[in-house]
Amino acid sequence: MDERRMVKVAKALGDATRFAILRAIVSAGEISCGEVAARFPIAQATVSHHLRILGESDLVAVRREGQHSYFRLVPETLVAYRDALHELTRGARRGRTGRAAAIGNIDS
Repeated sequence: MDERRMVKVAKALGDATRFAILRAIVSAGEISCGEVAARFPIAQATVSHHLRILGESDLVAVRREGQHSYFRLVPETLVAYRDALHELTRGARRGRTGRAAAIGNIDS
C-alpha cells in the first residue's frame, strides 16, 4: 500500500463516527445507507458523507439496487493497511536497534 493510500485510510478510520459506522457495516455484513442512518443520531446527509469517505478510501464497497445503496467491508484494504503498518513498525524497530548499536559503539 502506498503512502497516499495509507494516509487516506488512516484519515477515514481516524474519525470516531466513521469508525463506528464501519463497525456497524462489519457486524451487519451488508447494510443500506438508510439502515446506517437509523442506527446513528446524525443526519442522512452526514451519513452519506461518511460513507463516501469510507468508499473513497476503499474500506467499503457499494452495491446499488434501485434507489438503495448497500455497503459492505472490503477486507483486503484493512489487511493491506495492517501489513503496511507492520512494515512501518519493523522499520522503526530496525532503526532503534541501529541507533542503540551506534550509541553503544560510542561509549566503548
